[in-house]
Amino acid sequence: MDQQTSFHHALFVDTDICNGCVHCMRVCPTKAIRVRDGKARIDANRCIDCGNCYRVCPVRAIRVEQDDLSLILNYPVRVALIPSVFLGQFPDHIKPEDIYSTLIRLGFTSVFEVEHGVEIIRDEIGAYLKKHSHQIPLISSFCPSVVRLIQVRYPSLTSHIIRLKTPHDISAIYCRKYYEDQGYRADQIGIFYVTPCAAKIAAVKSPVGERVSSINGVINMDFLYNKVLASICRKPETDNGIKVLSPGSQAIKWTLTRGEVSCFNVRALGIDGIQEVCNFLEKVEMDQVKGVDFLELRACQEGCPGGILAPSNPFLTVETMEQRAVNCSSKPAESPGVLDQYRDYLISQASVDPIEPRSILKLDQEVGVAMTKLTALQDIESKLPGLDCAACGAPECNALAEDIILGKGSIEQCPFIGLGNLIDESADLSDVIKPIREVWSGKIKQIKL
Repeated sequence: MDQQTSFHHALFVDTDICNGCVHCMRVCPTKAIRVRDGKARIDANRCIDCGNCYRVCPVRAIRVEQDDLSLILNYPVRVALIPSVFLGQFPDHIKPEDIYSTLIRLGFTSVFEVEHGVEIIRDEIGAYLKKHSHQIPLISSFCPSVVRLIQVRYPSLTSHIIRLKTPHDISAIYCRKYYEDQGYRADQIGIFYVTPCAAKIAAVKSPVGERVSSINGVINMDFLYNKVLASICRKPETDNGIKVLSPGSQAIKWTLTRGEVSCFNVRALGIDGIQEVCNFLEKVEMDQVKGVDFLELRACQEGCPGGILAPSNPFLTVETMEQRAVNCSSKPAESPGVLDQYRDYLISQASVDPIEPRSILKLDQEVGVAMTKLTALQDIESKLPGLDCAACGAPECNALAEDIILGKGSIEQCPFIGLGNLIDESADLSDVIKPIREVWSGKIKQIKL
């Protein structure tokens, strides 16, 4: 299958609200944000939809694209593909059966928990670890932000990413196959994933390693949680007759930090939080990590409960999910597994194409020209103050140097360069102020000296 030529992004800036502060620019792990004309701008080639900018924006100018719930009505079969973390958002007195039946009342025709796909993916990862043991450390492909982070910032590590789909992909493929075998056409089956993060929206719209996703739409977990909770509060469900077939205890905890690594008898590490992930990947890239077989990397702290679209406190959510896992482990195991009837088919669909690097600093197609530009970049960076003050509209001095080489900025944007010229009497005050005013859209007029 052909890979996508460009990234779809779920995060965008509402320029009517943005006040040009640099909070978002400071926390972006791939330096994807610049301030231009007094507004934050996201570079689509660098953004990995991790949501760091969303978390820190003081005026809520970072928005998340989402599919409208009414889209489900376009399909006779409407599957709500929910992760276990969605059930973990609700207070203890609300049972999974209540949530399932409320989703049906809101318009879905069936509800399927994505962690059922773990029973396929867990075994396939185990086999992959054995087959590719020469390539350690192997890196989980579960978190789409991490996959894209590696593509754009650590491209030499893309071959270490396990080339397997995620549990929600496998569950979507299962649901589609099941209903097709019931006589429905593909265009009659709508599968909608309820997501705790923006990165999974982006991954569904432009999946890495495959041409198209089996999922038709993605629904913001925060939005759906509030609708379900409000509906239950208006009309509590009791004895509704709906049976919830829970995934196994390991599967329920799959999306938590160390949820994957606990399933494999190898040396494995679980790391969460995008900055900690970046720090560790730098060590891996410099070959400073020895003897680790498997890395489970999560962009969000606590894993999916820490996603930007998960409305409840992540620590309480983790507690709820772990308790549910304990309760499930005390029950007799379901036999055969939910997906067993299509196991061979699902295994045949589980792999993805090689994951290609997408370096964010590609100076030129020609190697000779690129080397010349690299030398020029280093020269420009040596002339900048190295203070990383962000007054130029870029997050760091080296980011401004890259912008200059790529034709997206000028050295005059640095206020210290202008100040130096002014001291040397080679420029007047208006020459110093002009480029900075253009970056900040005249906002420096408000400064009184």
